[in-house]
Amino acid sequence: ALVFFPMDGAFPATYMWTELRDRAWTDRSATVVGVSVSSPYEHSTFIDRYELPYRLFSDPSNSIAETYGVVHDLDGMAGVTEPRPAVFLIGDDQTVQYAWAATEWPSFPPYDEIEAAIDEL
Repeated sequence: ALVFFPMDGAFPATYMWTELRDRAWTDRSATVVGVSVSSPYEHSTFIDRYELPYRLFSDPSNSIAETYGVVHDLDGMAGVTEPRPAVFLIGDDQTVQYAWAATEWPSFPPYDEIEAAIDEL
């Protein structure tokens, strides 16, 4: 699962990742990685603080998020963007098998629906 999320420390990111940790998606044989604009140092601190078993990657220019069409402007901050919460399940053939992206702020993934999609892969 490729998971896009707002910057580390923001409520939506904390809620999403602790929920994913508690749901143990890795027990479903899913590789889970996260992408946000936060720095590698911020990711390391975030992972340690919340005991996350996942790898988080830094995309400071939002180029990966732009490729997936999930970039949005931060309210009241002209020219500042970050990824919307989004989850993409990518199959063995490297194609997107499932996609969910937030349309409102804040919005959280439909965890049960995504878990069912993981189980079908």
